[in-house]
Amino acid sequence: MRVRALALALTLPFGVAACPTEKSSDTRSTLVVGVQSDELGTLAESVHVVVKKDGAVFRDETLVTAGVAPSPLPKEIEVVGDPGARIEVIAEALPAGGGAPIIARLASTRMPASSGDASEKKLLRVHLESRCVVLPTLPPPPGTTCAAPLTCIAGACQPSEVADDALEDYEPGWPAAPPDICRPAKRGPPEVIIGTGQTDYSGLTDGQVLQLEKGPQGGHHIWIAARMKNLRQSGSTTTITSIIEGDPEPVPPISFVFTFDRDEGAYCKVWGLRYQVDAGAGDLRSAYKRFLGKRLSVTVEVADSTGAKASSTRVVQIADKLLCPDGTDACNP
Repeated sequence: MRVRALALALTLPFGVAACPTEKSSDTRSTLVVGVQSDELGTLAESVHVVVKKDGAVFRDETLVTAGVAPSPLPKEIEVVGDPGARIEVIAEALPAGGGAPIIARLASTRMPASSGDASEKKLLRVHLESRCVVLPTLPPPPGTTCAAPLTCIAGACQPSEVADDALEDYEPGWPAAPPDICRPAKRGPPEVIIGTGQTDYSGLTDGQVLQLEKGPQGGHHIWIAARMKNLRQSGSTTTITSIIEGDPEPVPPISFVFTFDRDEGAYCKVWGLRYQVDAGAGDLRSAYKRFLGKRLSVTVEVADSTGAKASSTRVVQIADKLLCPDGTDACNP
């Protein structure tokens, strides 16, 4: 028994010492390689995707796209690994009958640092764009044939490397929401700031006086504008609602789907939103009168296709008199 106990005592430290060499799952991170494509019609029959991790093939897959419903794209390939591991991707759109790819897209990065949250994932977007198509029967357009490590992005040769700290946060709706100038890959929470202005954005403060304008078709409106960031530039819905202080009668809301323009300080802006406060009224000749001289709480909400949204509210003072179409107050009774 003493011999067996001694043997166990001698071997146990070596067994214990071996355990720390195993990687803890808490130190590993998750990267989703997201492959998507513009509509290529009959130009491409399949998409060939190769993903390598530290030089070794992790996934080699051919996705048949011609005549297949539903389409296999977009495609997600999930990679789990140690932070810093090298990830390389090549995606090629292949024509029917073989031959050279009509699009070859490279992308590379390193596995991001782990946050310790197993549900947190990063996205490496690999987009096969129609602007990068090269047809064998035609000379290649400039920017479509690139020497590695450059690759065709938006019809121009650009670096294929994406820094690990520049990777997008993974979201289930990523195929429909690529980064843009208003909603970058690395972004904070959405933000909206209400403003005013017919021809440009101007700031709006609580208590500011706005004049109700009579429109050419008899309705009455104020001009609203908005600044926002971390929401999609195009396809976002801007909704205006309001409440007259002390008046329970509802004011009709209105929504617009306008593309935002770039503004200073990472913001985007939209202006010239004609907010008709008496829309749908039975008598436009008198419905506006309940707004004159009143305090109006106005809210602008911007919501994008990802479900993200933000809002901003200001309480403005509506002037006692209308602004007439000719720029005077002559239309006031």
